[in-house]
Amino acid sequence: MNWKDLNVFQYQQIVEANKIEHPLDRVDRFIGIINGWTANQVDSLSVQEYNDQAKRLDFLNKDIEGKPVKYINVNKKRYKCIYDVRKLHAARYIESKHFQTDLVGNLHKLAASMIVPMKKTLIGWKDDSYDASKHEEYAQDMLEARFIDVYHSIVFFYHVYRIWIEVSRAYLIMEMETKGTAEAEKALADLLSIMDGNIPPHKLQNTIVSRLTKHINYQP
Repeated sequence: MNWKDLNVFQYQQIVEANKIEHPLDRVDRFIGIINGWTANQVDSLSVQEYNDQAKRLDFLNKDIEGKPVKYINVNKKRYKCIYDVRKLHAARYIESKHFQTDLVGNLHKLAASMIVPMKKTLIGWKDDSYDASKHEEYAQDMLEARFIDVYHSIVFFYHVYRIWIEVSRAYLIMEMETKGTAEAEKALADLLSIMDGNIPPHKLQNTIVSRLTKHINYQP
């Protein structure tokens, strides 16, 4: 068993189960989660079977290794991860701040804000249009997607996202000026706080800042 074997929903359950005070009850719940078993099924295990299952939990003490992916495949569907924040509508930046109060619980919703659905054609997969009214549907698919794909893609996206916000403050204020300068500044502060101290830092080259600044300031 490894992190790559979990989907997002299982990861969310594991985080919740880790709050259980009694160690044995906690292990029982972990075993149930990784196998999709009920409490009764776990209780019916023999001592040897239980010990074997407990050993499969060793991966929970290891680092979550992986890397951002270009595509997330789930339920016979394909979603394209968008890491270039300039290609996303400003409203999708703003919606993310509503999920920051429970990052783990909203991991699938955050992922649904950084992807574009794809459609299968006779010549292969092609980008489809993002339908904001289907955000819940996209998020449901993300719940069933491989955890490490979603996790590492979100980590990478939000570090680039934060850098982009920092180097484009003036532009974002202009975009939100209809709400008033004070509220726009508050929205920026909220956006900059997303992920702080909640997702391990991803090592990015310093050149990313200068590269983003160059693109944002480009005048055709």
